[in-house]
Amino acid sequence: MKRDTKGSKKWRIGDSRNWRNFIKTVSIIGVVSLSLGFFGSFFQAQAMESEIRIGHTAALSGVFANAGPLIDKGLRLAFSLSKYKNRVKFFLEDTQVKPDVAVQKALKLYEKDKIHILVGPMAGHEAAAVSAVLTPMKKLMVEGFGANAYLVGKDCSRYTFMLGHTTYNLSVPMAPWFLKTLGDKVFLVGSDYRTGRDVALFFRQAFEKIGGKVVGEFYSPLGTTEYAPYLSKIRDAKEKPDGVFGFYGGADCVNFVRQFEEYGLKKDGYIYVDTITGFAIPQLKAMGDAAVGFYDCFHTVPYIDSPQNKSFMAAWQRAYPDEMIEEFGMVGFDVGTCIIKALDAVGGDPTNTEGLASALHTIEYESPRGKIRMGPNNGTIVPIYARKVVKNDGKYRHEGTFLGYYGTPCGPQYEWGKCKLGCPSE
Repeated sequence: MKRDTKGSKKWRIGDSRNWRNFIKTVSIIGVVSLSLGFFGSFFQAQAMESEIRIGHTAALSGVFANAGPLIDKGLRLAFSLSKYKNRVKFFLEDTQVKPDVAVQKALKLYEKDKIHILVGPMAGHEAAAVSAVLTPMKKLMVEGFGANAYLVGKDCSRYTFMLGHTTYNLSVPMAPWFLKTLGDKVFLVGSDYRTGRDVALFFRQAFEKIGGKVVGEFYSPLGTTEYAPYLSKIRDAKEKPDGVFGFYGGADCVNFVRQFEEYGLKKDGYIYVDTITGFAIPQLKAMGDAAVGFYDCFHTVPYIDSPQNKSFMAAWQRAYPDEMIEEFGMVGFDVGTCIIKALDAVGGDPTNTEGLASALHTIEYESPRGKIRMGPNNGTIVPIYARKVVKNDGKYRHEGTFLGYYGTPCGPQYEWGKCKLGCPSE
């Protein structure tokens, strides 16, 4: 019994000491755990509040130099109105409208400047080159222009998004409009690169399918300044076309339209129809009356009477009182808005690439352009307008005819092929 008592006493004393040590240990572990939990939450919160780094590869020189700065202003305006305005940092690079330069600048932005999302570039052949490099790296690219239909077809990517348009939905809808409005004979023209060629090809296929006839065509290099040798081919066509259709953008469109009039084609009743906002508001002043009575195609008409567009116009005028309301800035604003909505979906964490990609893949909202939603192949479905250039009270404007909502279907029956992500119906 004594041994038991002693043993029992020794056990109680030892247990008491062990218990005190145990309490100390637990307390220390608890403090450490709480500290780790606190600092873990703190660092997580810090990560969520970290800098949002947006790269923009834009045309600041070359044929589309008038558009790049305006797209950038729209992008910055969207963020200035958001809760991320004090977190965002922008990095702007000039691609010179050259695919190799666009790739170099995109890699520089991601690898050196450590951006989270890339906006741009401007032209379709640039966009294809950049997407091909960034896709294996799982890097995000959001396009406002860069209208390459193949990027929502066989070359589509989970990480590349076409928020503006493609060469399909700014050409094919114009075929029935052309047949009904102008006639069944067309002469095709355009800049000799992927976008210009695709616009003409996709229009031709749709136009011939409904009974239209192509009576001639030509394509001139980007940056052409003298169009007389080309314009003579329109006049020399065996059958007079009811209209001339194609794509010239930026300075090329300005020069082409001016010389179209100087050559006497407009006076003789020839009508030119451009696309992808060839007759954008900033360019109409440079073209003057030469553009009046001609048409283009785009997914917005400035000054649309909607609450969203009125709000955008008021914000633009406050931010840029010396800049007119126009299409390039509006598209840049929409690109910024889509990125902001994607950031909202991931709690503002710009490092969550997969979450951002998933959010952009399901974007749907009312924009200044109208209702916008993403198709399964990462190409947006947007309102499309045929726009006539008019002059009222000394100002050049557009009269828009709504053609419907168009995305870009895909599949083996199309030139650009099937998207592995999925294909919308026509």
